[in-house]
Amino acid sequence: MARKQHHEEHENLERWLVSYADFITLLFAFFTILYALSMTDKAKYQKAVESIQKAFLTSGGVFPQKGSPFTPFEKEPDKGSLVPPTPKDLGPNSKTEQEIMNRISEQLKSIFERVTGLAPDPKEIDVLKTANGFKIRLGEAMLFKPNSDKLKRDQIPFLYEMGKRLAKLDLPIQIEGHSDTIEGLKRGQTNHQGWQLSVNRSFNILRFLVEGTDFPMYHISMAGFGDVQPLASNDSPEGRRKNRRVEIAVITPDQNIKDLEW
Repeated sequence: MARKQHHEEHENLERWLVSYADFITLLFAFFTILYALSMTDKAKYQKAVESIQKAFLTSGGVFPQKGSPFTPFEKEPDKGSLVPPTPKDLGPNSKTEQEIMNRISEQLKSIFERVTGLAPDPKEIDVLKTANGFKIRLGEAMLFKPNSDKLKRDQIPFLYEMGKRLAKLDLPIQIEGHSDTIEGLKRGQTNHQGWQLSVNRSFNILRFLVEGTDFPMYHISMAGFGDVQPLASNDSPEGRRKNRRVEIAVITPDQNIKDLEW
């Protein structure tokens, strides 16, 4: 019995139409999204962005953060009252905001004196306006001994009272540690010791606020900058003293500072 001849299948020359159709579909979806975004009002768009950020930021990490992410490495450190603005630079609400900054600073000094029985050094406490809110700047002597990441026992009541007030704001905060350049460090060398110290101090403050004052974990994060954001030259003891500090950045993305109830 003769075998049937097997005819070769002809190559399908129209397979490119499938890829082309997929490409056109993706282009249509892309421009549809662009059109939808252009028709969405600003408030709804902002809510959508915040929802996406929240989904990514709360997906992992030991202390997940809620709200707008921090971008501390994209700008120079805030100099605060070291470089006061000129009248030309002040906006219509600047005076009110500066008054609030001064009031918070005075209240912190009053709390420190009340709970410790000691008069604080005015150079060790500062409150300054930032682009995203405000910062509470505390010198090393306020919380730590030199070259130590252990919180001073006598200063813990001050940190507790401050943490309770920060928790009432219901705003995200970031604890930022800073150190000075170690004497004798050669150019090009990395200050690992100072960097580690700044990280350890930030973490110890964060841990105390979460465990000691019930500060919500989703509203707090930390960073250690070492000596890369100095306020003054590290060539003098006074300059290094200014650089050894902890800053508590309070982020107010949807709330004006003058409306805060501190």
